[in-house]
Amino acid sequence: MTDAARIHGSGYDDDAAPVRSRAGGPLLTPEDFDKILRLTPTWREGRAEPGRERPSILTSRDVAAALELVHEAAASIRAADERARDGDARVQIVIRRAAEEVKAAEDRARAAEARAQLAEIRTQEAEARAEEAENWLRQIFATISEELPRPREG
Repeated sequence: MTDAARIHGSGYDDDAAPVRSRAGGPLLTPEDFDKILRLTPTWREGRAEPGRERPSILTSRDVAAALELVHEAAASIRAADERARDGDARVQIVIRRAAEEVKAAEDRARAAEARAQLAEIRTQEAEARAEEAENWLRQIFATISEELPRPREG
């Protein structure tokens, strides 16, 4: 019987089935438990103290607690990843809306520019007609002044 079977308390032997995860897939085999049990504690900044290796004494509760922490960390990472994806999706929506608004503003600006150009052309045409009308009025006045007799003074 391996240390893992002894600690786990379920009578595992080397040919036993692996522990199953919550989803039903294999999580840890007895060999994995043995590897965990052989871990030695570390001292000062993650290094074992020279000449002092203490055997690690892990209980099934320790392993279960460690696995639960791993599950919680994975859940936190998944939640953070989901929040990041949601944030990215919202950013993409905002970018798309902003691009649409910019395009609409550019379209309005082009339409306003076209209206301004048309108004400028109409203004120039009106000024030309007004100048032509003034010229006609001058000619009419000159013709009338030349053709009609002047009143006598008297």
